Amino acid sequence: MKKLAIIIGLFFLVILVQAQLSQQVNTMNQANQAYSAADYEAAISQYESVIASGYESSALYFNLGNAYFKLNNIPAAILYYEKAKKLDPTDENIQFNLDLANSRIIDKMEPLPQFFLKSWWLSARNLFTSDQWAKTGVICFILLLISASLFIISSSVITRKFSFWAGILFLFFMSVSIILSVSSYREYSRHTTAVIFTPTVTVKSSPNENSVDLFVIHEGTKVYITDLVEGWSEVRLSNGNMGWIMTEHYRPI
Repeated sequence: MKKLAIIIGLFFLVILVQAQLSQQVNTMNQANQAYSAADYEAAISQYESVIASGYESSALYFNLGNAYFKLNNIPAAILYYEKAKKLDPTDENIQFNLDLANSRIIDKMEPLPQFFLKSWWLSARNLFTSDQWAKTGVICFILLLISASLFIISSSVITRKFSFWAGILFLFFMSVSIILSVSSYREYSRHTTAVIFTPTVTVKSSPNENSVDLFVIHEGTKVYITDLVEGWSEVRLSNGNMGWIMTEHYRPI
């Protein structure tokens, strides 16, 4: 009887999940239709309702960013393009639209040069998404097992040598893939970047309204959050400038 109750419960759970997915798909279709009809406000409402239900994808964020861009809401467009890029850093369309949106903001900053090893690491990590790197690691693990099996069962010296060195190679690529997958996922999970939504923000030298004014930034600017103190955030810009702003001025990516 207990097993039957569990089976029935699982059955209704599957039905509930399928109904929810179906509803999300229908809402997405309605949003896409509204976007095609140039009803961008309706499209935004539909896209955001899908996000509120707990679903997210690079395509969803990308479409939402496009809808905001059409309404000339550049900060919101940049926010959702950045969210889409976090999920899929390999998509050239996302990067192109993000660059286009960034060309519309006031603050134009020259980023600090990166140490070449860090630049190589980020370039390698962004070749694939976190899921793709994980799948690559699984494939390498399977190939490693095959190589190990050939090494154990083969009586040929040449086959054993080949399988040994192939196994070493697959072990290396498996380790790198796992590390890159974990690194990519951690970067996605962290909320240490944000987009300014207030038209003009004065950056302070300390988390206090009476502290010294350092410089001014404008809506749409991306900042890196380095510290939080009672409603204030220490932020760093891509050009290296740092200071404090109130948390209400930005929305995290």
